[in-house]
Amino acid sequence: MKIVVVEDEVSIRNGLVAMLPKLDPEYELVGTAQDGKEGLALVLRVHPDLLIMDIRMPEMNGLDMLEKIREGGVECHVVVLSAYSDFDYAKRAIELGIDNYLLKPIKIRELRKTLKLVEQALEQEHGREKLQEKLLSLEQIFRACILAELPVDEELNRVTSRQYGLDVRERLGLFSIWLGENYAEDVQKVVQIMELYTGRVLDYTSMVIQSVRFHMVLVILYHVGNMEKVRQRYARTVIPALMRGIREMPVVTWGESDGMKQLPEAFAACSGNRKWNISFPEGTLISPDLIEHVQTIPLKYPAKLDSQICGAVTERNREEYHRSYLQFQQSCAVGRHDPDEIRETCVRLCLSVLNFASSLGRLNSFEMSAREMFGDLSQAVSWDQIWLVMDRLYELVTARKEQENVSALVKRAKQIIEEYYNQGITLEELADRLHVSEEYLSTQLRKETGMSFTEIVRGYRIERIKELLLHSNLRLNQISDMVGYSDPKYMSKVFKETVGMLPAEFRRSKPFI
Repeated sequence: MKIVVVEDEVSIRNGLVAMLPKLDPEYELVGTAQDGKEGLALVLRVHPDLLIMDIRMPEMNGLDMLEKIREGGVECHVVVLSAYSDFDYAKRAIELGIDNYLLKPIKIRELRKTLKLVEQALEQEHGREKLQEKLLSLEQIFRACILAELPVDEELNRVTSRQYGLDVRERLGLFSIWLGENYAEDVQKVVQIMELYTGRVLDYTSMVIQSVRFHMVLVILYHVGNMEKVRQRYARTVIPALMRGIREMPVVTWGESDGMKQLPEAFAACSGNRKWNISFPEGTLISPDLIEHVQTIPLKYPAKLDSQICGAVTERNREEYHRSYLQFQQSCAVGRHDPDEIRETCVRLCLSVLNFASSLGRLNSFEMSAREMFGDLSQAVSWDQIWLVMDRLYELVTARKEQENVSALVKRAKQIIEEYYNQGITLEELADRLHVSEEYLSTQLRKETGMSFTEIVRGYRIERIKELLLHSNLRLNQISDMVGYSDPKYMSKVFKETVGMLPAEFRRSKPFI
């Protein structure tokens, strides 16, 4: 136990100096002072475990000295000596956090008992500190700091400095590897690659952290000699190793933090900067410096591709649909565009397709899945994510919906109607094909679909008329022949009753394109 004695009476001061080693050889006297001012400087310099001090001293009294010691962040134990049994002195001393209050002349038995109690308290404190340090590994400290769950103060600095030689104010580097939906599949391989590249360096130390919550692997670099040199090395060697080692290239970002206290902000910046991945070639290390110096150009809405995509939806042509989106992706790579503009354009294309599908009667309303698509596109950080959404969109707008609990008979009847509606198929012909009576078939269609045979045929005809009006220059009489109406005027009448406008008006409106 390290002890400092601050006492203005020479005889008492020298007596304590002589007495302490006799009480216990482990007691280490690390300094003495003869007044409060000298004592304050000594305590702030040596940080003793125990301060034995007088109250009334020249220059600065003991209680004022103790107050300044506490303000200086020194939480040593304190035993107060005084020839005055004044309650006000004792009260203030207790408020400043002392272990005992001994009256002069000092009785050796009371002093020994007091010192043993302080010793026991120190042992308990050291035990708690060791347990805390054992429980708080450096990885756990970094994790807690990132989530702002641990105060970055002098106490933490004491732990990290003693255990890991790391000052909490030291500048840190962050290398973020975001795996997204491929996290479970690729995380162990990524960790192996990072441990290979970070385990044999001399100019920095690193910690590799896995995060299921954020679907990423984070490398925190400290004791870095030259931060820019290390960043360039990661771009030059580590990223190619990741590209070779895993199936899908992750999104990689770089950040820096002015100490552990700024880790939450640095981590958030790395996460926010991922969106720039869709504006740069695959495998680019996205860093604040790269973003700061990039010159973007406005992204023009691709009206022609919009029309192509809607045409592919009309024909249910998946190959053409994908080809159109690939053209859009390639056009975005020609110039450097702001990622928010790219994502906004993707949302607009998605909305256009949904509106168009709705105009064809394929969607009754924008379902929950459609709203989820908008959210996914607005947060996308890779073209793989965008493509997945567009695939979901295609499935949604081209699916041939069937009512629940529809029998095999009615399903087959609808398939035949869809195939032959433009050839004037009758209920009698359909019943013959299905080997049932007209009455039974008519009843089942109405019961299971809520529509009659005539209404079902008309539905297919109206949908096809809309498609031809929007994507061809055919005249009305030609369209009438193609959908099974012998009279274009009658076709126009039926169309207006169903859609609310004449075919010519519908064509002029070119809705949603």
